[in-house]
Amino acid sequence: MKTLLLTTVAAIGAWSAFAPAAMAADIIEEPVYVTPPAPVPVVQTSGWYLRGDIGYNFKSKSDGHWDFYNIFYPGVDDSHRYDELNLKNSANFGAGVGYRVNDYFRLDATADYFRANAEGRTECPYQIKNDPNHGLGGDPDAVCNYDDTSKASIWTIMANAYVDVGTYGRITPYIGAGIGAAHVSYSDSSTTENCPECVPTWVPYEGTHPGLSSWRFASSLMAGASVDITEQLKIDAGYKYTRISGGKAFGYDSEDTAYGASGTQMEDNGFNIHTVRAGLRYEFGGSSFGKGKEPAPLYTAQDTVYAEPAPIYK
Repeated sequence: MKTLLLTTVAAIGAWSAFAPAAMAADIIEEPVYVTPPAPVPVVQTSGWYLRGDIGYNFKSKSDGHWDFYNIFYPGVDDSHRYDELNLKNSANFGAGVGYRVNDYFRLDATADYFRANAEGRTECPYQIKNDPNHGLGGDPDAVCNYDDTSKASIWTIMANAYVDVGTYGRITPYIGAGIGAAHVSYSDSSTTENCPECVPTWVPYEGTHPGLSSWRFASSLMAGASVDITEQLKIDAGYKYTRISGGKAFGYDSEDTAYGASGTQMEDNGFNIHTVRAGLRYEFGGSSFGKGKEPAPLYTAQDTVYAEPAPIYK
């Protein structure tokens, strides 16, 4: 009995000595507050934009056809090729509104205007070279031509689509295409006959042909690049090719109309317009292109996350 009692007392004493040491080994540190990772900013790359451009049109060469009205021999009329009609170099002005669909695709509608000097020349028809009053004796190689001067005012209204092919720093090259309509309006044409081989008694023809206007089909191809100035504002520079189909140019002069002529006497065969241009584009929706570093996010106490630390055992 005494032995059992001593054993029990020894066991209790040993447990009492071990328990404080074990409890002292469990050191609970202060709670740790972990800052969550910065949220990834959401960049809006779609939205509306405005654009404005100025450009330079290079000389455009064309030709056409015209109808000869024979006032002295009714019914002896004919259609002839108009040899050369040129639009001289000119300035070009444009504006438009568009929508960026995503980083790579955008659409816009544009209106462009230019006014250019129009100069033409064509050979005198065989009816004139056979006219006894001219004294050319019907020689088909005789030098005789008509020189015409006028002005052409041209509006183009286009719907365009562009593909931004990549971004290199702040520079974004693009290609595009458009389809629409052109309104071509000619001023009155001054026509002068040039006939150095005509007889001295012949007085060269001088007259005025009324300018005509017409709507025509137009299409275009573009290539260029934009440079980011700010997140919204960009410089846009590039090349544009525009094809304008043929249409009305000039009517009959007063002498022909007095003998019954009416309608269109001359039509051009359209123009190929080559333009270099530069302008500004302002995007309201913002863009992911050319951005600097995002500012560091600010956090408050409500943004922190409590994490229960693991106990450290020693």
